[in-house]
Amino acid sequence: MLLLGVTVIFTFIFIDWENIEKSAKQNFNSILNYDAFNKVLREVAVQKGSSVAGIKAFGDFDKGISGLQTKLVTLGIEPVHVVTKTSHEYLKGSADIVQSLDIIKVMYNYPHITDYLLVSGDGDLRHVIKELKLNGKSIRIMGFVDNTSQFIIDMSENFIPLDNYPMILRKIGKTEKEQMLQRLIASKTISIVVERLNREENSDKGFIGLNYFRKRLIDSYASQATDFSDAITDCIEAGVFDIYEVENPNDPKHPTRACKLNRDNQVVKYFLQ
Repeated sequence: MLLLGVTVIFTFIFIDWENIEKSAKQNFNSILNYDAFNKVLREVAVQKGSSVAGIKAFGDFDKGISGLQTKLVTLGIEPVHVVTKTSHEYLKGSADIVQSLDIIKVMYNYPHITDYLLVSGDGDLRHVIKELKLNGKSIRIMGFVDNTSQFIIDMSENFIPLDNYPMILRKIGKTEKEQMLQRLIASKTISIVVERLNREENSDKGFIGLNYFRKRLIDSYASQATDFSDAITDCIEAGVFDIYEVENPNDPKHPTRACKLNRDNQVVKYFLQ
């Protein structure tokens, strides 16, 4: 946009909230420091000399922290609640679809917005990125290194690793962890996860890849896929699982993340006593 002879660049920020929050929990056993996260997003957005036209965050906020949507609004971020689960089915990819449609709407309705900062690691975004590029838009990707698809990194003008901003993460406090442990002990889903990993360990497979275990579990309980995926994330966050790296001969730069039960954890002791 030309304003009094000066070209103004406008940036719109789209956040795949669940993708980023889950990556923080799984990789760093941390949760987002919302104020710091918001500050970093805005600072990165204007590095091209642009103005922030808007920020939207997409996710199923029913599964998040109570009051989170109000907190986001206070920070100037518009939360877009997406239902990902009904009593009958798991609506796989619904947040991705809603986010992609919203990006396309912004692209067509606000042609003066030329710069898009997509905060996500999800490879499914490559379809909407292709459409943005065909329309002459600039795309930057922001995500955690180990959880960002190489497809979207290669398609973007610039990849900004969130790993470079440790201030956006905070470790889970003692009181928060104690409350979580009590909630996990009351969960039938968690009991199944713990018992299943215990059986895997007793089968003497050497090590159990985290992604392998997640896939096996979700395949076994396909109708409750989101419940079990969330349960694994909770187990990592609460220290029910110990996560460690195993050398990957096929890709030495990216070791395999393996998991095992932390048998000193209160939840594990409860279910395996």
